[in-house]
Amino acid sequence: MEQYIRSDEEVSGQLLADRHGLDDLMKLAQQKPRPFDGIIFDDTSRFGRGLSNALRLSEELDYAKVFLYFVNRKLDSRDPNFRTLFVQYAQQDEQSSFGDAEKVHRGQMGRVLKGYISSCSPYAYKHVPIESSTRKGIYNRMAIEAVELQIIPEEAEVVLRIFELYASGFGHRAIAAKLNQEGIPSPLSARSEKKRSWNADTIKGILNNEKYRGVNVWNRTKTVRNPIKQRKEQHARPENEWVRVDVPTWRIVSDEQWNAAKAANAGRQGPSWWKDGTLNRYEASRRYIFSGLLVCSDCDGRINIVGGENKNMRYGCVGHRSRGTCANKLTILRSSLECQMLEMITQKLMDPEIRRRLYEEYFHQRSEIGRELAASVMQVASNIEEVTGRRLELERMIENLLDTIQDAGRSSQLSKRLGSLEVELSSVNAQLLTQTEKQPDPISEEGVRLLIDGKLTELQAILTGDPLLAKQQLRKYVDVLTMKATDSPECATYEVKGDIRVFAPDDPDDVLLAGSLQRTCKQYTSISIPFEATLNARSAKGRNRNSEDGRYVKLS
Repeated sequence: MEQYIRSDEEVSGQLLADRHGLDDLMKLAQQKPRPFDGIIFDDTSRFGRGLSNALRLSEELDYAKVFLYFVNRKLDSRDPNFRTLFVQYAQQDEQSSFGDAEKVHRGQMGRVLKGYISSCSPYAYKHVPIESSTRKGIYNRMAIEAVELQIIPEEAEVVLRIFELYASGFGHRAIAAKLNQEGIPSPLSARSEKKRSWNADTIKGILNNEKYRGVNVWNRTKTVRNPIKQRKEQHARPENEWVRVDVPTWRIVSDEQWNAAKAANAGRQGPSWWKDGTLNRYEASRRYIFSGLLVCSDCDGRINIVGGENKNMRYGCVGHRSRGTCANKLTILRSSLECQMLEMITQKLMDPEIRRRLYEEYFHQRSEIGRELAASVMQVASNIEEVTGRRLELERMIENLLDTIQDAGRSSQLSKRLGSLEVELSSVNAQLLTQTEKQPDPISEEGVRLLIDGKLTELQAILTGDPLLAKQQLRKYVDVLTMKATDSPECATYEVKGDIRVFAPDDPDDVLLAGSLQRTCKQYTSISIPFEATLNARSAKGRNRNSEDGRYVKLS
């Protein structure tokens, strides 16, 4: 059975992104006939460190009649008590992952305050490890104490040139196009086998990176798990949490060059300047409903406004227009794209068959989650004295350990033990909290229909209302819409594909009452509408070609 051994090395178990080994096993489990009856893991943490994902995957395997066995826990999914134990272990794995992240963050701050780098090296720099003089690491080599940055001279010249070009009047896009024309390699890694290229965002990032003036600004963002996209995202922190450290050895541009670039940028903030290039940008662009949501299937780049004025503005591939790195030259009138897309999305929202599928899917998810939560609460209730006693014992052990650290100082072993106890205490507190929270009310099939119909009607009203509000709200329901161009003398179309969520991630808890159990329940109930459409790239605003005589008629 060696052909079915899979692993995901150096990949986070918190989310499902890039877990190709696990994904392959899940696909094999769905085959008929199945190539195996069960999957063996060393530990529950190897299966996943996110409770919601771990439960969902275990349900899919159970439905496929594939059992799970975790060696260290001696936990078998064929055991009647598997569900309750698995939830507890998965919670511990999740809390342990959060604790590790906090420790890493504290260690990074210590390195930053000493003038070292705590992340990847920016363009024009390279990492230089600093070895310990006394402590050994793996492979009998000296341990790495920290990492500092060293300037790469030839790339530093490119940085200086970017600042000079921008100060002399070139915009972000114009600088990117110039560097691409001259064949200068960009700092971005190539996607698959496509050629590396500069773009406006890269230029803008360099012009705003204070490392080039010898200042390390750290802690500007924090990593947040996105349960919808199944990946990690960077969210901005408030400025009072930023850490600024002067590192003179990093300086590439002088204060005069830095200030000149900033002065040039300030002069381009009026209504006649495109904020990330030298093209004009209009106030009306804020009302483009689909701006920022469309992606070119040829290059994975954005499809945004690339030309035209007022009523003649057109969407097209930015990679083709601004960088010359994509062959997709097809454009479509903005008003025509919006008219066709809104009509087709509305048709999807009104489709009775789609609504029926959503009713069934949501009702099934809610019913399953309700049973699981009730079983978990009953399990804790039957052992409430034991769980309460364990909490008191953990609190006492943590207090004693903190006293020891205060007297003798912190060591790696003491810190590891403290972290382990804190994780277990968090898990125990979470179990006890389930006894005080109100359980989700049962939901009927009629209640599901009313709920789904209400959400779809609400979404339809958003799309047909104020364009600015529609643009803001649509991002909550759609991640990206991929557009594939077909351009020939006989036919010029865009095939659009994507998913439309029924519940926005930041919706108020109108589905369930407040509380962690209810939020957990809501987290699982993620349903969406698969969207596919074909747009006529040559149609005029609000018009559609009559199939009988070739004339254009207004859409009703």
